[in-house]
Amino acid sequence: MDFIERSNKILLFIAAIIVIIVIGQSIISDFLRKSDHDPKVKVVEHGDAQIEARKPKLEKRYVGKIKDVHILEVTSDSITEDKSYGSSADIAIVFSPSFGLSSNAVNLMFTKIGEKNHLLFETNALIVRFSPAYVEAGSNKNVLSKNIYLVAKNDTNKDGFLNQYDKKELLVSEYDGANLKPVMNNVEGYQLIENDMILVYAKGAGGTLYYTFNVLTGEIIQLDTDL
Repeated sequence: MDFIERSNKILLFIAAIIVIIVIGQSIISDFLRKSDHDPKVKVVEHGDAQIEARKPKLEKRYVGKIKDVHILEVTSDSITEDKSYGSSADIAIVFSPSFGLSSNAVNLMFTKIGEKNHLLFETNALIVRFSPAYVEAGSNKNVLSKNIYLVAKNDTNKDGFLNQYDKKELLVSEYDGANLKPVMNNVEGYQLIENDMILVYAKGAGGTLYYTFNVLTGEIIQLDTDL
């Protein structure tokens, strides 16, 4: 009888261990799936890039049209710091009708019929967020006369990736990608609050700071949010 009781306890103990392992694997899998959706590109330093025989895999994907300009994104599975986009790399072309960017978009290509295309950045950078110009009359959306970009250029947290946790820069350009200009560094995010006016929130020494940015005039005003 004692033998049977001991055997049952051992079986229960083994079953409990199996349940714990299965639950743990499920939690880890969910975490990894969630992490994969975050914008992220592996960073390769120059020395390592020379050792690696494989070049970063670059792809082009059609994302949409603004007026007379067609926009394609350039995506990459890795990026070399301070290295410009190279035409010698192998590129696959994938078509998609949506205007949303992939989580590993590192550049945008603007092209008009009959004209040579141009890239938004000379050096690839992770595009964390992109708001294209929107001027359709009679809609419920606010007008945005220029393109807005939130970009991570350097692996500032040294985790080996460009992602949303690195310091980000806010930039603005014309609808066709021309006249790209920096607006503000160390930006956490932004939102369109009225026609051609966005609210920018940036990191400060004492916490988050809030600014209004006029897309047309370039005027930046800090809001008084002290407690």
